[in-house]
Amino acid sequence: MNSVGININTASKSLLSYVSGIGEKLAENIVQYRTVNGSFEDRKQLKKVPRLGEKAYQQGVAFIRITNAKNPLDNSAVHPEAYPIVEKMAKDLKISVTELIANKEKIKQINPENYITTEIGVLGLKDIIKELEKPGLDPRKSAKVFEFDAKVKSIKDLKTGMILPGIVNNITNFGCFVDVGIKESGLVHISQLKAGFVSDVNEVVKLHQHVEVKVTEIDENRKRIQLTMVL
Repeated sequence: MNSVGININTASKSLLSYVSGIGEKLAENIVQYRTVNGSFEDRKQLKKVPRLGEKAYQQGVAFIRITNAKNPLDNSAVHPEAYPIVEKMAKDLKISVTELIANKEKIKQINPENYITTEIGVLGLKDIIKELEKPGLDPRKSAKVFEFDAKVKSIKDLKTGMILPGIVNNITNFGCFVDVGIKESGLVHISQLKAGFVSDVNEVVKLHQHVEVKVTEIDENRKRIQLTMVL
């Protein structure tokens, strides 16, 4: 999740809660703020969300993506604290930030040692440059972000045979539980993790891993959902 980022204007409360520094309560506040005020237009608006303090902002803001934002860096993993550095890089190259993003020819001309500050050293600058040059995650375009199935809002919306995106939120000796965007998590038994024998669940899945699952059984009364990853 945190390596890909999420679209704050479309993500559900459940999905937002996985962002570093956010959690369930702040995720609920973000969704409520979005409902009342409309879509977020820039990352700074996060500071207006009730109870979202500076610490949570600093931890989570780089994992938030805002598509079609005025500042293209709002749709990247570059932290807002580093925006002035990127702007200076672009200015030194006599181009705009938008023209710099994914422009490998121009990015190769950047010497990170010229932009060292007391807060950001060479290694941090190299990470920023690496983010700028990613052609597959060009912040000027619509980045691929994880989203739950919008049609599934409660266990009542589930049907046997449905294939859904999910996030592994618990691992046990007998399988793993997967969040599919509703209150109840579904169980993928160890025998359903993949075709063939599995001796260790951790060899197949990791915590917070994005997976695709099929619904095999639903027990509304007991609030239990059985899933499989053998599609």
